[in-house]
Amino acid sequence: MGSQEEQVMKKNKKTLLIVGIAAVLLIGLMLLLIFLPKGGSDDTATVDEGIAMETMTDSNGVHQVKIDTDENGNIKNNSYGTLMDYVPAKISTIHLENSKGTLDIESETPTDDDGSSEATTYTLVGYEDYALQSGAPDEIANCAATIEFKKVASLKKEDSSEFGFDKPRSTVTVNYTDDTKAIIIVGDDAPQGAGTYIKFGDGDAIYLVDSDKVSAFDYGLTDLMSLTINTAASDSDNSKASSISLSGSAFPDEIVLEPYSGDKVSASYRMTKPVECYANESESSKVDGAIRGLYAESVKMVNPSESQLSDLGLAKPYAEVKAVYPDTTVDVLSSKPDSDGKVNVMLGGGKVVYVMASANLPWVSTSYEKLFSEYVLYPKMTSLSKISIDNGDKTYEFELTSKEVTTTDDNGSETTSTNTTVKYKDKEIAIEDFSTLYDDLTLVKLADGKIEKASGSPALSITYTYSSDDSTDTVKYYSSDGERYVAEINGTVAGHSQKAVINNLMTSVAELVK
Repeated sequence: MGSQEEQVMKKNKKTLLIVGIAAVLLIGLMLLLIFLPKGGSDDTATVDEGIAMETMTDSNGVHQVKIDTDENGNIKNNSYGTLMDYVPAKISTIHLENSKGTLDIESETPTDDDGSSEATTYTLVGYEDYALQSGAPDEIANCAATIEFKKVASLKKEDSSEFGFDKPRSTVTVNYTDDTKAIIIVGDDAPQGAGTYIKFGDGDAIYLVDSDKVSAFDYGLTDLMSLTINTAASDSDNSKASSISLSGSAFPDEIVLEPYSGDKVSASYRMTKPVECYANESESSKVDGAIRGLYAESVKMVNPSESQLSDLGLAKPYAEVKAVYPDTTVDVLSSKPDSDGKVNVMLGGGKVVYVMASANLPWVSTSYEKLFSEYVLYPKMTSLSKISIDNGDKTYEFELTSKEVTTTDDNGSETTSTNTTVKYKDKEIAIEDFSTLYDDLTLVKLADGKIEKASGSPALSITYTYSSDDSTDTVKYYSSDGERYVAEINGTVAGHSQKAVINNLMTSVAELVK
C-alpha cells in the first residue's frame, strides 16, 4: 500500500515539473514575439523622443527654433516638441495684441526674508487702480511660460494664409527675467477640434498646439477686470442702511425707505417718499438684500464715454439705488432690462460697466405699488391700548391690556409670553373671539396703490391708540366705485380696498359685541 502511494506522489511531482517547464517556455515565446523586429527589419522598436529641433536666441535675445530636415527639406520625425519651458515667476512683462485691443501686463514675484518666492502679482499697465479678476492674469502667464506643440503643420511661408496668419488672432511678446523674449503668433483653430496653429519667433514653421494652451491669449481688457461690483458689509453693524432711495426713469417719483425699529407695527421699513407709510415687508427686504455684495456675470466696458453711457442706457439710468450705511454710501445705476432680462450696471462715479441678470436686482423691477404695504395697516396687538371703530352710526371702543407672563416648566426652563386682555364697556371679551375680529381689521389688503382723492364722510374709521406713548394711527375708508373703497391712513390716501371686505368687517364688529 505504501509503495503505491509513493508511486502516485512521484507521478504528481513529475506532472507539476512538466507544467512548470511549459509555462516558462510559453512566457519566453511571448517575450520573443513582443521584442521581435517588425517587418523583417534589423532595427529594434524605439520610443518616440519627439521632433529633432534646435532652440536658440538671436542677437536681440529673441527665442528661435530650427527644425531638423533631411536633404529634401522634409521633417525627419514630425512629432511633439517644446518651444519654451519657463515658469510664470520668470516672466517680467507680457504685451498682448488681439481683436479686443492691446494689453500690457507687468509681473513681479517678491521674495521673503528667507529668499523664498512669494505669490506672483500682476499689474495691468494703465489700469493700476483697477481690481483684476482672480486667476485671469495667471492664465495668460501660464500660456506664455511654457509652449509645447503636438506636431509641425507646415514649414512653408506661403502656407501662412491657409492657417490664419494673414490676420493673426493674437500676437504676444513675452519678456523674461533672463533678458530674453518670446514672440508667439496665434492663427486659426484646426478642424474638428484638433488644436490651434501658432508661429514662434520669426520662423516660418507653423505648429499645432492644444487650444487651451493659447486660449488665454484671446483675453481682452474686460476679461481681466474683476467681476466684484461692490463688497458685502464687513459685519452686521454695517449691514443695515439708514436710508434707501430709488430713482430713475422707472420711478415717476423718488421712493425713499427708512428702517423701522419700533414695536408698534410689523414692518422693517417705512416709506417716507412719495408718501409716508409702512413698506411691504417682502418687497423691501428684497430691495435691501440686493445693494451690497453684487457680483457681475461679465464686464462690458471700461472707461465709457458719455456717448457710450447713453448707448448703454446709463447716462439717464432706468433705475438707480442709493443706500447710506454706517461705513459707506452705495450708489448703483442700471439700464432697462433687455429681452433676455440682462441689464448694464455701474457704480455711481465708476468707470466699469458690468452685466447682470435683472432678476438678481429686485430694485430694478420694483415699484411704488409693490413697495407699498400689502395691508392697509397692520399694528401689533400687544402694542395697543385702545381700538376705536366708527361706522358712521355707532362707535365701538375696545380697551386692551398686554402683560408679559413668565412660566417655568418641571426642568426649570423659563418661557415668556404676552397675554392680552380685551374689554368692551367693562365687559371682558374672549381673546379667541377678538383675535378673529382683529385679523379682519388689520389684514385688510390693498387692492392697488392708486391715488384717488377721498370725498364725503368715511364709511368706516378705525383709530389705533398705542400704549407706549398714547399716539394714534387712524384708517378711514371712503366710498369710491361700486366695488372698492378709498383707503386713507392719517389723512394720506394709500390706495383702494375691496368694498365687500370692509362691509363684512362692519358686520363682524356688530356681531362680536351684541
